[in-house]
Amino acid sequence: MTRSVARAAVERELARARGARRLLPWAALSAVAGAVIGFVAGGGLRAAGALLVAGLLFAAFLWTASTARCPACGAGLPGERVPPEACPRCRTPFASP
Repeated sequence: MTRSVARAAVERELARARGARRLLPWAALSAVAGAVIGFVAGGGLRAAGALLVAGLLFAAFLWTASTARCPACGAGLPGERVPPEACPRCRTPFASP
C-alpha cells in the first residue's frame, strides 16, 4: 500500500498553482509593456524583441507552474476548489493531518 500524503501538502500545492495563475496575466502584460517601453526609449525593434521574449519566457514558466501536482508522483491534480481525496494516477490517499 502506498503511503498517504498530508492534506496540507495538497492544499499548499493547490494554493501555489492558484498563485501562478493569478500572476500569468500580469506577466504577459508586463512583457508587452516592457517591449513598448524598450522601443519608445530608443532601443529599436531589437531591444523591444529582446524584452518581449524575456517577458514571455517568464509567462511560459508561470503557465507551466500553474498546474497543481501530486506531492507523491507529480501527476496533475484536478479540482481547484475541492481538493481530491486521492491522486488520480498513483492512487495515493490525501489524509488529514
